[in-house]
Amino acid sequence: MSETARAAAEDAAATDTDTSASSDATVRDRVWDATLDLIYRRPIPFQAWRVRKRAGLDDSQDRTIRRTLTVMADAGWLEHEENSKWWYPGPKAEERLE
Repeated sequence: MSETARAAAEDAAATDTDTSASSDATVRDRVWDATLDLIYRRPIPFQAWRVRKRAGLDDSQDRTIRRTLTVMADAGWLEHEENSKWWYPGPKAEERLE
């Protein structure tokens, strides 16, 4: 199975069992949950659209997604280069999600 097909299958499975879409969770809560789940399952670089899809959000939430990912990077959970679309697991994620 190709990497793309495997990733799509994992995203579909995660959407089916995702609890982050509960009615009392904020968008930021859903982004944190989806991101940590994503880097736990696939500790490789990812783009924000994958978090959006996993969290069950739409394009109108992209600014909140990016701001939340930036906060996660500032806290050490992610790494990110300025003006890049790619996010990487940070030192906290690598240490705590092994």
